[in-house]
Order: sequence, then structure tokens, then C-alpha cells
Amino acid sequence: MALDPSDVRGVCDYMNDQSMADHMRFIAEKLAGAELESDVTLVDITEAHGLFSIAKDGVTRQVPINWPYPVTNRGEMKSALFALMDKAMLG
Repeated sequence: MALDPSDVRGVCDYMNDQSMADHMRFIAEKLAGAELESDVTLVDITEAHGLFSIAKDGVTRQVPINWPYPVTNRGEMKSALFALMDKAMLG
């Protein structure tokens, strides 16, 4: 089952808002090995993972971070992102 593209774009836009920048960096630092002070954006969402773009000093890489469970809708996408935050905080 494919995710609704407007849901994917809406969640990405929400997470890429400047007010979420610290949360995004924290997730990427703890779960994807991003360097401190990297610029992080959520570029895509699939049922299995979020695809994060991590940029630092002119070098950009894209890293998938698996969800703790498959997502099928907008609410599950948001819940999975906050579950990643919990996972990052708990180690």
C-alpha cells in the first residue's frame, strides 16, 4: 500500500519547519551518526523508514532511519517520528 503523497509532504513540511530543527538534529545525531550542528531535513517517508538529508561543511548525505513499526497514514508517520525522538533520548 502506497502512502498518500500529500500526507508525506505535509509531515515532511511540518518536521522541516525551523521550530523542529533541534529535534531533527537530535534524531540524526543519535540515530544516524550526524555530526553536531548538521543541517537535517526529512526528504521522504516510506512505510519502513524516514529518509533524512544530513548536511555539514558542504557534504550532504541521505540516510534512511527505520521506523519502530510500519506506517500507513499521516497520524502513524507523526507518531513514528516522535518514537524516533524517544529512541534517540533513551539510547
